[in-house]
Amino acid sequence: MHHEPAVSDRPDTDAVRRAALLTALDVVDSGAEERFERITRIAREAFGVTGSFINLAGETHLTIKSQQMDVPLAPVSPLQDTFCGRTITAPGAVIVPDALADGRYADLPAVTGDPHVRFYAGVPIRIGDDDVKVGTLCLIDQQPRTLEPDDLALLEELGVWAERELAAGADEDRLRSVLAGLEPAAVTVAGYRVGGMSVPYGVVSGDFHDWQVHDSSIVVTVADVMGKGMSAGLLAATIRGALLARSTERPDRAVAALEAQVGPDLSRAESFATMFHGRLATATGRMEFTDAGHGLVLHLHADGTESVLRSYDLPIGLHPAGAERVTGSLELERGDVLLLVSDGALELWDSTLASLGALGAMWRDAPEIDTFLQRVRARAVTHDPGDDLTVVVVARD
Repeated sequence: MHHEPAVSDRPDTDAVRRAALLTALDVVDSGAEERFERITRIAREAFGVTGSFINLAGETHLTIKSQQMDVPLAPVSPLQDTFCGRTITAPGAVIVPDALADGRYADLPAVTGDPHVRFYAGVPIRIGDDDVKVGTLCLIDQQPRTLEPDDLALLEELGVWAERELAAGADEDRLRSVLAGLEPAAVTVAGYRVGGMSVPYGVVSGDFHDWQVHDSSIVVTVADVMGKGMSAGLLAATIRGALLARSTERPDRAVAALEAQVGPDLSRAESFATMFHGRLATATGRMEFTDAGHGLVLHLHADGTESVLRSYDLPIGLHPAGAERVTGSLELERGDVLLLVSDGALELWDSTLASLGALGAMWRDAPEIDTFLQRVRARAVTHDPGDDLTVVVVARD
């Protein structure tokens, strides 16, 4: 069985589109990934061949994304020096029973030299709305052979699997872009500095943070939905939307109304959320807040002392129905700083509230928001919190 490769009418355009898609997917230079490795492992074992590969074709070069080979091949090669490069325009599967007997491939380096390929079979990997062919899932062997129809069907199914893994990566990229758009915008308030970050444990975070400026006040929020992953992220997004609609209300009223709206969703999901929601009057530095079971706010005083704001109420989803929310207050003096975090920040040290002190010391050592947040991110790399991580800074100059 032999499938003739088709010739594209616009090879240069196709190459540019392939390269653009691969750049958007950000998979070419990301190294080995288990989601692709398992596909090539299954392919090699199922067909009993010398090697199996997932190859990605750019404009001029081919990159091996995953390979199963006793002696691995070079990860990058000139496109036209490869089987996949010479068959990239083929609309479907390409099977070469004996490369030495086929003038189109007999001169390839992999045929004339190591690994002395005789048999090749490849199926396309397509991505995007236009089904652009960006690579192949292929098999090679050092002995001439061919594939029966059932074998080809299996190889094509494995190719579809590889396509879906690439598409899943694209969906995650789009989701990350959407989530990035939900990050609070920078605000400029005379005499104050506000900034923060959120690092999800996976793709989606169950943490939520926000700040807004209303009528000479800074409204700041940090929330943490129990658990992590997609379900926690969906609940966090629901909470975010419900709270933003009430951002001009008093903290206790806003949180109470929020609970009435999202409490049933949290109950059905057998979840809950902790939250700190405060309104800071910029003229006086007085903040009124409601803390729904959060208790993870460190107040660094200008005189070098510090205090942790205690939680007054139960989390959202666990607070007794009809019970009023309590409002607390604090004075943010000149030179004072508030560090509001999710519990992932505690995991950067010893998982106790003493970790807040360590975080405070990190701030005092570098009291500039961007530098401080960079150091927190670096700490998260070396001390994986195993949870969503959020840190927000409100500093009065």
